[in-house]
Amino acid sequence: MEKQVEDRSKTHHGSGAFILSGVSFIPLIGVIPGIICIINALVSRKENSKKLGLIGFSGVMLTVVLYGIVLPAVFNSKSIGKSFEPHAISAMTSLVRHIEYFKLQNDAYPKSIAELRSNLKQGELVFTHDVSGPLVLGEQHREFYYEVVNDGNNYLLFGIGQDAVAFTADDIYPLIDEEKDKNVGWVKPNNDG
Repeated sequence: MEKQVEDRSKTHHGSGAFILSGVSFIPLIGVIPGIICIINALVSRKENSKKLGLIGFSGVMLTVVLYGIVLPAVFNSKSIGKSFEPHAISAMTSLVRHIEYFKLQNDAYPKSIAELRSNLKQGELVFTHDVSGPLVLGEQHREFYYEVVNDGNNYLLFGIGQDAVAFTADDIYPLIDEEKDKNVGWVKPNNDG
């Protein structure tokens, strides 16, 4: 009986190898165990090597599909992008304060968001990335739309929304109270097209 078990271990992969191949189905973490199983199956000449390699390969492919297709599609979906709009509105509202402070210091609005950032004190942070539109993995973050208008007396500041096109109906704006903030130079653009 003992000799029969020993002979089977020489011709078949044991349960430990198949447990390792099962671990390959854990997204991302399972890639290395899956590759180990594939290599083991290719190098080994045991009867169940094909099965071990196929299971390891399937686990690795699960990670490839999940991280290559499913997650980018979910991340770029409109419902996910819409959930970032409150954060974008809050960031723009804070940005208005920085723009107004810049004008107090320099008697003019900054020509660009880059100019505003270059005038910040060391360690001071201003969030200028527009997260109101679709977030595309691998692409550089876009900034809020900013433009000085009316001969330098006012400025436009808004997020481009889900269609990723400025001056359309889905653009979002900072929270400005017309009564309390009547001295603020922010103006809402005309989106008639």
